[in-house]
Amino acid sequence: MKNINFFYGIKPSIFALQMKNYIPFLLAIMLFSCQSANKNKLLSANDFNNKINTENPLVLDVRTPEEFNAGHLNNAINIDFESSDFDQQVAQLDKTKTYAVYCFSGARSNKAMNKMQSLGFKNIYGLDGGIKAWQSADFPLTINAVDTAKSTQPTVAKAPDFKTAIYGDKLVMVDFNATWCGPCRRMQPFVDLIKEERSSEVLVYGIDTDENPQLAQEYQIYNLPTVIFLKKGAILYRQEGYHDQKALNDLVTKFK
Repeated sequence: MKNINFFYGIKPSIFALQMKNYIPFLLAIMLFSCQSANKNKLLSANDFNNKINTENPLVLDVRTPEEFNAGHLNNAINIDFESSDFDQQVAQLDKTKTYAVYCFSGARSNKAMNKMQSLGFKNIYGLDGGIKAWQSADFPLTINAVDTAKSTQPTVAKAPDFKTAIYGDKLVMVDFNATWCGPCRRMQPFVDLIKEERSSEVLVYGIDTDENPQLAQEYQIYNLPTVIFLKKGAILYRQEGYHDQKALNDLVTKFK
């Protein structure tokens, strides 16, 4: 029986060169396929809401308890991803169930999903864009407080929670702002990043002075934005005006 040469007429050197040119293309296809598979685990706010309503998964909020109490999805349970016993708490969950995981913007929930997968969980999907995307889609939040008034802004401090936090051992950053304030709006993404990326070091409260006039009067807020850092009831820093991301990060590092 004769050997069939599919590359008859092509010199080995030319064939090797052609294959060399195709390898990056093939690797790119493989990488894209892997990324697409991972992307399928993240759902838009609308799809996430539909999944919750139709499949009845266990909804897992991996933010801090303070964030959770300020506003969370209905029937969600809270396991703080930044807590030292996150692995132990998650390991006690039923691995055969389906889980819908979310955080503030998506960073912590993605890490939590990876951790859960490594622990043997199979049916997990996340909220793409986190609770920020959920609110942008006008879906409701549940508030853990005596005052059951609904809120669509979990970054806006409720006075009782805020008052409790500022006398604790953890650093608190307060951003006094207003929706009509241009510098406040420009600074908001930096405040959100601090809240998301440095949640283990600082509690972040965004206070709309129009919605919280008593707090604004108590802290004598006359110009916006005004940034205040507190710990154990003491004011460590107070400054009016716009702060960029570096300035806020440096302040957290200084006072944490």
